[in-house]
Amino acid sequence: MGKGIFIIIAIGVAIIYFASNFSGEDDFDGDISWSNTSKDKLPPYYKKDILGNYVLDVSTISLEEAKKVWPSTPIAQKVSSTLPDFDMARLHAENGIEKGKFREYVLKYLETLEGQYVVGDIQSDQLKKALFTLP
Repeated sequence: MGKGIFIIIAIGVAIIYFASNFSGEDDFDGDISWSNTSKDKLPPYYKKDILGNYVLDVSTISLEEAKKVWPSTPIAQKVSSTLPDFDMARLHAENGIEKGKFREYVLKYLETLEGQYVVGDIQSDQLKKALFTLP
């Protein structure tokens, strides 16, 4: 009887291992400090900063075009995943977006969202949608 339970547990562990490691999904957790081997996964508006980290650089396009690019970027995913922790969201935005007009725009919009959240005009589940649809 003990041998049978051990075999069943071993088979269960093997199934869980193979299902989690070979499911075909990327394990992207929002971290934008990719290795050199995953450069092909980078969106076109990313560049290396002085520290070797990849940051969003939309300085070559207009603010309206940058707003359209924003929802598909990994940094947008990372910033939205921290909401409603606005301090952490601002930190990710400051570190993940190149200095310029777009970065200031996103930071100002985060401040607006925080004000709306504090007074109850927007709920936590609406924050992410609002962040992806920049006005």
